[in-house]
Amino acid sequence: MPYHSGMRGRNGIYWGWNPDVENGDNITMINRATGYQATTVSYFSQINSPSGFDGHQLLRHLDEVKGTGAALIASVMPNGLSFNEVTPAIAADIANVVRQFTDQGIEVWLRFAHEMNWYVRPGTYRGNSTQFLKAWRTVYSAVKDIEGCMMFWCPNNAKTMDLYEEWWPGPEYVDIVGMDIYASKTTANFRNIYGGFYDAYAKKYNKHFVIPETATKPDDVALKQSWLKALASDDLSAYPCLKSISWFELRKSFDYRVVIGQGNEVMQESLKNFR
Repeated sequence: MPYHSGMRGRNGIYWGWNPDVENGDNITMINRATGYQATTVSYFSQINSPSGFDGHQLLRHLDEVKGTGAALIASVMPNGLSFNEVTPAIAADIANVVRQFTDQGIEVWLRFAHEMNWYVRPGTYRGNSTQFLKAWRTVYSAVKDIEGCMMFWCPNNAKTMDLYEEWWPGPEYVDIVGMDIYASKTTANFRNIYGGFYDAYAKKYNKHFVIPETATKPDDVALKQSWLKALASDDLSAYPCLKSISWFELRKSFDYRVVIGQGNEVMQESLKNFR
């Protein structure tokens, strides 16, 4: 995981952002506002048809990402096809998009079908865990030899640890592990939110652990600041596999942001957590 000398929490953990693209924000704006170069930037892209994937939602950001020196967390979502329709041809399309970044020296953390254990419920993703594992391994086979690409397995938070296991592709098919969750209490910290998952997958298999998106629900300012401090300022040296955290800097059902549009006082409070 090569990094430039970019943004870190006060605890030394590398830091990045999910920009609010739909509302006109981008990583350059966030970097300008914070005064730091983000270490990672996260963008989303949908596979809308079994006939192919062109990755335009990612590629439109290529020049900008290259200019920042950040690693790209590429969340590729199979929305328009079933897991069974993730064929070697679709996987080759994904690999082609990835190479367009890596050929420019941009590291890609390929977060394929993230939150698979959640998105199958409303039908956003179609299929079961067995079919997901086949799709995952098909994509892994297509990208495993691309220098600068790492496969990033990232389920959504589950009520009990055993619920992840049916979705686990196996350590030989995964380079990075992580989990999506949004804190809801000021008592939240890394141990009580991520600890069990970290132990079961990052520590056990010696995998990089990355938090690719997080914020709080609800969007109370004090709650956001408490969670931000827990991740960026608290001593997390007991978790050596933890490499990077990305904040969900978007407006959706809540205003998850801690920098853009938050006013100078709030933003300055946020920036106390970084160096």
